[in-house]
Amino acid sequence: MSSGQNKVGPICVSLLTCAVSAAVWAGTAFGAQAQKGEPALTPISSTLIIIFLIFISSALVSGSLLLIRRRFGHRLKGQEHLDSSIFSFFTTLYAFFIGFAIVTLWSTFLTAKANVNREADALMVSYYTSRSLPNSQDFRRSLKDYVRTVLEDEWPQMEKDSMSQEAGQRFDDVLAKLVGLAGDADKIGAIYGSLAEAGRQRLFRATTVQSNLYPMVWIILIFGFGAVVFGLSLLNRQLTTVSLIFEFIVIFVVLVCLFFIYDIDTPFSGFITVQPDAFNTVYQKMLKLP
Repeated sequence: MSSGQNKVGPICVSLLTCAVSAAVWAGTAFGAQAQKGEPALTPISSTLIIIFLIFISSALVSGSLLLIRRRFGHRLKGQEHLDSSIFSFFTTLYAFFIGFAIVTLWSTFLTAKANVNREADALMVSYYTSRSLPNSQDFRRSLKDYVRTVLEDEWPQMEKDSMSQEAGQRFDDVLAKLVGLAGDADKIGAIYGSLAEAGRQRLFRATTVQSNLYPMVWIILIFGFGAVVFGLSLLNRQLTTVSLIFEFIVIFVVLVCLFFIYDIDTPFSGFITVQPDAFNTVYQKMLKLP
């Protein structure tokens, strides 16, 4: 047995020791936060938990490959190895699908973030423009009620991949109050345009609140991960330290990419989300204005 093979066991033990130590440290830190009355899961701590879980999962998959080789390696010695050029072609194709999913979903996420700002800005413009119109207090009150409902009711529901019916009714009330406005026709026309923009951006939120990735792409990504693991088991037959570390890195990176795709697939829920900061800013300004 080579020296590289002799080091495989200690490396596995080291990986598992690191994972257990990280889990113990995380549990201690979260317990201390809970005793202080602080939220147990902050964005940073939630991210650390995910990284720990992916780390442990990658170590388990790598360890499973190691056990399979040790258990059945003598039966596979005489069989044909996987051609490296075929595996390289497949991994390149799989990397393309991962990159395609990440670029597409990240673009959708940034668009959703920008559209939220546009929607909030359009509502603020409508509110500010209506101040010079006579008897427009009810219209502005309905605008404030709508923005408040979005903050208090709709955003928590969007974190559950759904829209608020109450917020939709509030927006309909705003449009109903708009019909009753009188005064400067140009200003009323500007309010119509701003509310039309807000309605378009609200519709965009409704269409992106759920999964934005085609289901067939998910099938390709999941099947591809299994194929990559299977290919690694056939490609690296030798139990060496370098091969074990490389397999762990590949599995860890792919799992991180898959989780990232899963998380940004819904821009308003998960760990990486579009926040209602623009709506909160607009609502505070509306409260200060008459």
